[in-house]
Amino acid sequence: MDRKKLLPKTRPTPRRPFSPAFRNSAGRQRLLDLCAVLLFLLLLPYVCSLFFGKGESGHETVPVFEEDGKFMVACESSAGVSRIPLEVYVEGALAASIPAGCEEETLKAQAVILRTMCMKAYEDRASVEETTISAREIGQDYLDLREREALWGSSAVDNQAKISRAVSETKGMYLTWEGKLIEPAYFWLSAGKTRTGREVLGEGYDYLVSVDCEHDIEAEGYTLRTTIKKNEFWTALGVGETEKITLTRDSAGYVLWVDAEGIHMSGEKFRSLFSLNSSCFTISEEQGLVVLESRGVGHGLGFCQFEANRRAVQGEDFLALLKDFFNGVEIQKTE
Repeated sequence: MDRKKLLPKTRPTPRRPFSPAFRNSAGRQRLLDLCAVLLFLLLLPYVCSLFFGKGESGHETVPVFEEDGKFMVACESSAGVSRIPLEVYVEGALAASIPAGCEEETLKAQAVILRTMCMKAYEDRASVEETTISAREIGQDYLDLREREALWGSSAVDNQAKISRAVSETKGMYLTWEGKLIEPAYFWLSAGKTRTGREVLGEGYDYLVSVDCEHDIEAEGYTLRTTIKKNEFWTALGVGETEKITLTRDSAGYVLWVDAEGIHMSGEKFRSLFSLNSSCFTISEEQGLVVLESRGVGHGLGFCQFEANRRAVQGEDFLALLKDFFNGVEIQKTE
C-alpha cells in the first residue's frame, strides 16, 4: 500500500468560515466514527475467539513448548514426532513406565530415575553440538495427554494430577555415583531379590546391588507358565534336538547363559526368544511338551517398582527408596 495515502493531507486555510450545515454534518460523522470504533472494541474478543479459541466445530488451541533446560527430547506420540522440554518428557515417560495407581513416593522415585536416564543419554550423545536427544536413545516410551486419557479412562484426572505432582516436586533431581551420572535400571517385579550389577554387567555398576524382595511372590503375575512342542522349541533355538541344556545362573537365580549342543546364548536373549516375563526361568518336559516357567517381571536389575511401592505404603519417602535400590548414590539437583 502507498504510504502517502495513509498520511494526513494538508488543506488550505478556508477563505470563509464553514457554514452551519457543514459543521453539523462533520459533527455527525465524527460521532458515527467514534461509535464504530467502540463497537469494534466490544466485538474484538468475540472475533478472536472465533478464529483462535476452541469452538463448537472442534478446533482447539495447541500448546507450544518453550525450552526450559539445556536440551530437548524428540519423541513419537499419537500426534507424530514432537520436540519437548525435559520435564514435559519425564511426565509422559512416567505415565508410560509405571502404574499411576502406585504411591506418590514411588512415582517420585521413578521420576528421578527417568530424569537421570535422560541426562545420561544427553551426556553420551554422539555430538556435543546436538541439543536434542530422542526417546529411543533414552530407552523409554512417552505417552502424550490423549494417550494417557485413553489408558486411564475415568481415572485420568486424578492420575494426571499425581503424575504432575511427582514430576514437579522432584524437578531437576538426578542420581550420581562417585560423582558421575548412573544408568538407573528399573523393572516391575523381581523373582525374590534384585540382581547384582557386577555379575550381569561387569565393573562400574557397583551401585546395582542385590536387594531382598521376598514379598514379590505375593504379586499377581509372579509366575508365567508357557508350553511349546519339542520340535518347535528346538527349531526356535536353531539347532537339532539334544538331550541336555545347561543353565548358568547368577546369585539372584536369573539365567546368565543357556548352553547346549551348538547353543550359547544369554538368558535375556532366550527370554526374548520365547516371550518370557523374566530370565529367571526353568525348563522341563511334560507329556512331550517343553514347559518354560518364569518368575518375576523384568530384567531384575536396579529399582524394583513393586517392592518399592510396598515400602512406600509403609512410610518410606522417595529419597529412601532410591538409596535402598541404588547403593551409595547421591541425589543431586540442577540449578
